[in-house]
Amino acid sequence: MKKLLRILIKKILFLSLLFVIPVSAQTRDLSEIDSYIQKSLTEWQLPGCAVGIVRNDSVIFLKGYGTRTFGKNLPVDEFTQFEIASCSKAFTTASLAILADRGALNWDDKVIKYLPWFRMYDPWVTDEITIRDLVTHKSGLETFSGDILWLRSEYEKREILERVANLKPVSSFRSKYGYQNLMFMAAAEVIRSITDTSWGDFIRANILDPLGMENTTISYAEMKTAENVSSAHYYKDGKIGAYNTIQKDNASGALGLNSCVSDITSWLKLQLAEGKYEGGTIFSDKQWREMTVNQMFLGNMNYGLGWFIRYRDGKKILNHGGGMPGMISEVAFSPEDSIGIVILTNSDRSFTRAISNYIWDYFHGLPEKDYSKMMLELIEKREKRAEEALKKKEEERAENTSPSLSIEKYCGIYEDKMYGKVEVSIKADQLYMQFIPSPTFRGILNHYQFDTFSVDWEDEFLTRGYIKFNLDFKGNVKEFEIEVPDSPDIIFTELLFGRQKS
Repeated sequence: MKKLLRILIKKILFLSLLFVIPVSAQTRDLSEIDSYIQKSLTEWQLPGCAVGIVRNDSVIFLKGYGTRTFGKNLPVDEFTQFEIASCSKAFTTASLAILADRGALNWDDKVIKYLPWFRMYDPWVTDEITIRDLVTHKSGLETFSGDILWLRSEYEKREILERVANLKPVSSFRSKYGYQNLMFMAAAEVIRSITDTSWGDFIRANILDPLGMENTTISYAEMKTAENVSSAHYYKDGKIGAYNTIQKDNASGALGLNSCVSDITSWLKLQLAEGKYEGGTIFSDKQWREMTVNQMFLGNMNYGLGWFIRYRDGKKILNHGGGMPGMISEVAFSPEDSIGIVILTNSDRSFTRAISNYIWDYFHGLPEKDYSKMMLELIEKREKRAEEALKKKEEERAENTSPSLSIEKYCGIYEDKMYGKVEVSIKADQLYMQFIPSPTFRGILNHYQFDTFSVDWEDEFLTRGYIKFNLDFKGNVKEFEIEVPDSPDIIFTELLFGRQKS
């Protein structure tokens, strides 16, 4: 009853504030933003989204659009939960900042001080890597390297992190940026080691509860029990579909939180107030500056501790995007302008950056640009290039070739030391591949050329892949390698599956 009362009070405040902003700060009507979002939602064919804007210490815009599930009358509102994915990373660094304020850790402490079992590929890096390195993408690993270990997999987090020891770096330690989910997962385990409390429970007790973020869940399992929750959608071949698979809670720290725009506006108020909220202090201004200062150079932007740092029209903007199959989000704020923005969407094909750019220009009084149209055209060009590449791949296919062996000779268990096992079997007189730790990574293998087969995965998140079997000198299958040219966020080319002896 208490929770329902608070939601009712928030609803009343929301209705009183919607489209209202002090004249001294902005004289234009916020309904322009509302109209632009509605227009863009239709152009992008998104099922739904929600947007919130904070100015100083006030919520000035809060609204849901469309439906939570495509084809159903389930309106998105300001309390609808979405997966915020990598926007969870800033909550991880904020948790570390709280522990730093308490003297429980230093950013430059060695990771093995807290996780003595943790190993990198290079023993020297194992001994040297610090908490700061974990959360600034300086590990030397490739962007998204190893993500196949957790995305859609049944592995528990400890086993995932133990397999990191088999991930080969692509650059020397601390010399190159490589966006790394696995390192943030390790950071969450540092929190557990120090507090004897799970990542999610620590965040709930020290951030969510003090901020009144009652409609934010700390796991996918918990999200499934909530009523006002958005489905995740894909856009494929001009059609919208809903994903059925729910991510296992094995990647907390890198992702794991699910929230609504009403709650995230409280998080934005905290950031704009440099760690303070309604008279209390969540983390010190000293730690806030540590998190929001440039830590890693990326070319035209930088990375802090859990935040990307950009400069737009001479103003510093901190932001982080989040992406999971079927949901894209963005959380951003400008300390100089004292503005915060949250955009949550329920589709793989998302306009978050277009809407945020439009809003930043709006508040800076710049001429209006149709970012939605420009970015949608870029997306459509990218999709067309992918279609053309697939067509070219078929045109380049060597004609009239056959596999070297009868199909049963390709069957067996194959293993990549880093990832684990894959089974190749026969199903309906065709080769069938199943990634054993990842139940939805499976599909029929169709002969492409020579000893190469294509796979159209049963999981809608994945695009067509190609599996090349290699034979030994005796003509037996030795191993296979795999590439998925348009793969989203998974580097299949870092895998080599050796055939296991019967």
